[in-house]
Amino acid sequence: MGPRDRFSFIYIVTIQKLILMELWMASLGSGLRFSLGLATALCAAGEMKANAASTALSSGHRKAVTHRAAGTSTSGRPPPAGATATLHPRRTSTKSHDSESVLVSVRRRVFKFTAQQHEANSATHLDQETLNQRHINTVMDLGRVVPNLTVQTEGGSTAPSFYLRGIGLQDYTQNNMSSVLTYFDGVPFPIASMSSGMMFDVESVAAEPGPVGFTHGLSDTGGEVRIESRAPTKKFHYGITEDLATRNRSKTVLYVSGPITSNLQYRIAAENMEGGAYRFNRDTGQKLGNANFGAIRGRLAWQPDEKTNIDLIANWSLDRSQATAGFVLQDFSTLSNAPRDTNIFATGWSLNPVFAKVIGISSKSVPSNNDVNWNITLKGNHDFGFAKLYGITSFAQQQRHEYIDRDALSFRSGDTYFVTSTNVFSQELRLEGRPLFNGRFHWLAGLYYNRIRANGSNWFDLSDYIGYIRDSTHDQPQENFSQYATIGYDITRKLKFAFSLTHQSDERQLENDAVKQYYYGTTAARCGGAESCWSANRFATHGALTNQFSGKVGLNYQATKNILAYASISRGVKPGGFTTNTTVSDIQIKPFKPEWVLAYEVGLKTEFFNHRLRLNGAMFYDDYHDKQMLGTIVIPGDPAADTSGATPGTYGSYVNIPHSKIWGTEFQLDANPVKGLTLSQTFGYMRGKYTDYQQVNSAAVSAAFKQTGIYSPIYTSYNGADMGFPKLTLSGMASYDTNPIWKHYRLNFEVDYSYRTMQNSLQPRGTGVYVVPPYFLLGASVTFKPLNNRWFVTAYAQNLTDRRYIDVVGVAATTVLTGIAGPPRFVGGRFGFDF
Repeated sequence: MGPRDRFSFIYIVTIQKLILMELWMASLGSGLRFSLGLATALCAAGEMKANAASTALSSGHRKAVTHRAAGTSTSGRPPPAGATATLHPRRTSTKSHDSESVLVSVRRRVFKFTAQQHEANSATHLDQETLNQRHINTVMDLGRVVPNLTVQTEGGSTAPSFYLRGIGLQDYTQNNMSSVLTYFDGVPFPIASMSSGMMFDVESVAAEPGPVGFTHGLSDTGGEVRIESRAPTKKFHYGITEDLATRNRSKTVLYVSGPITSNLQYRIAAENMEGGAYRFNRDTGQKLGNANFGAIRGRLAWQPDEKTNIDLIANWSLDRSQATAGFVLQDFSTLSNAPRDTNIFATGWSLNPVFAKVIGISSKSVPSNNDVNWNITLKGNHDFGFAKLYGITSFAQQQRHEYIDRDALSFRSGDTYFVTSTNVFSQELRLEGRPLFNGRFHWLAGLYYNRIRANGSNWFDLSDYIGYIRDSTHDQPQENFSQYATIGYDITRKLKFAFSLTHQSDERQLENDAVKQYYYGTTAARCGGAESCWSANRFATHGALTNQFSGKVGLNYQATKNILAYASISRGVKPGGFTTNTTVSDIQIKPFKPEWVLAYEVGLKTEFFNHRLRLNGAMFYDDYHDKQMLGTIVIPGDPAADTSGATPGTYGSYVNIPHSKIWGTEFQLDANPVKGLTLSQTFGYMRGKYTDYQQVNSAAVSAAFKQTGIYSPIYTSYNGADMGFPKLTLSGMASYDTNPIWKHYRLNFEVDYSYRTMQNSLQPRGTGVYVVPPYFLLGASVTFKPLNNRWFVTAYAQNLTDRRYIDVVGVAATTVLTGIAGPPRFVGGRFGFDF
């Protein structure tokens, strides 16, 4: 760069700083004006030269500095090939009567995630403010704000089940890969339960439906949820937020962030949640459901030179909360013969002292968790000029100990104790190339590897049902090696083409699978005179291998700078796996096949009226093959007369459904019709049908057992049956900021809602108690805060109308079908400081 160019660049930067200073001083009411007529003219005349000078400096001796706007995504995930992600703020200038006096105004965009408007996908993006306003505390809360997303607890455990656009997997034992992957700070968690406990101090969340894994991470069929924590800052900041609500519920989040040196920054954040119980023991009145959760996160960001960034992230959490308990919907047993609960917050438990001694917990324990999660991640990137290299290395460990009474009775037929130890090591390398051929050709390629070691133990107390205690154990080592590449070509300035290909090899084994049964009391006769004894049934080792390709072809057309149209066809694959809940027959543990989907999508992303209206929409069709679903097998016979150890009954076992189809549409609308008022609305509608499916009719089997006391298999063809997920999901929010009060403060009024239609929990064609009724939830808040946003005070209500609704209808653990109620009304206050 020559002296003249350097002088021009420095001069223009100085002018821009003066403009910003004017805006700042104007905001303080100083009334000062700078005479910038000549400077502004020079700035406009030299705009192109300044841009060229800036580019030259950034590639030369000037140190690179990254600026991130509040609320934008920081995932480091590369945009789709060919996508345009660079936008410039709109500026307007009005000339005054004095030719040397110029009044400059900048219109601030109301809507966030502007760059994502130029990405050819239908992902839903949420920032920290929205997450706080909508009380999104865990991943299970995301279903209230993302269209066509359902997230539910597995049998009252901490393990979530994701269903995005109807594609998902129910996995109580958490030994199979989810159909919807959860990413945290760029690291995929193949085991869904390992993502628990990290939804605090979050920068953004993105939920992207459809086949994924073409530009990062793992290939999957249903989509992914990406969570990004807040990064360290180059200036010192600290803050705390306290949330207090009825039923002694509290949530505290605090952080401190700042520089250690000029090129090394840190951030420490922590969360604590307590209280909030609203369920009760129907026999004793004892409350159940209090939270007792704590977590801490530390981050270090280091910039050793202008081309390199390194980020070290460590997370730790401890969850000793009481369990999510269910209520009785229907008891199929003539032994317990419990009526349906009229109060959906009623539940029951009675811990057997013998069971407590065998599993090693206190006999006074109530259903609760004792889970520890920790992980450490090292991320880095380096610019080689021709390409930028990204690397992510991670190790995560989870220890779960969860006591849950799955029959919701003091009758001991479904008391469970789930123990698992899982660790995941993963390594990813990605090379994102500099555009070639005058910026028209884009490319990236990457490698991903993970190694998982998991072992589990699933205890059942069946003492009052069939007279003994059962334990099902397993070990499952597995590895996945994936490769992906994406290329893009700008056919014209507006029309862009992208092609992606990924291959994955997933190998896993099921080892040491065994069922042990502890006989005592009424079954001690099997012990040859002893008071108690054990029996064991061990099963053979099985293996499963997935070795398949996935791909995606897409076109997008940037009609104007605010209108993007796109279309894509993609194929996604999810590996097969094993059933490990309770093994009584070798047929249960034979591996199920991979599932794959061929997905078609068209979409439109638009903004109108000077960025006051944003409307995004998509239509999709999924050709779904070998869907993995927890089905049912029947071991025939009389449970009371069995002596073989393979107790007759209905048992869950994964099956592959040969073919089904899903289709639907989604819309997301944001509007700023008048100053201070923002409106948002999401709309999701979808339908799904099985086109080739024969399966055990669980309802018919249960009804026959209730009459005869004998289990017998009954099969039904379900071709043409509905897939049962909610057809319509709606979510919306209206927020209004008042004009300044006493010149320094502002009030915000907010109201939000969510609605979903009925869900059929028993697949397929469940009726009656198996149907989750539709429900509508309403929330509201009012916030008082200063204009500088340094602190705030909020009063709010969740479930304002105190709607009684069922959130989940689970699988009958033994003979009792239970439902899990959603929370009642909570009224509370939230206040915080941010400096």
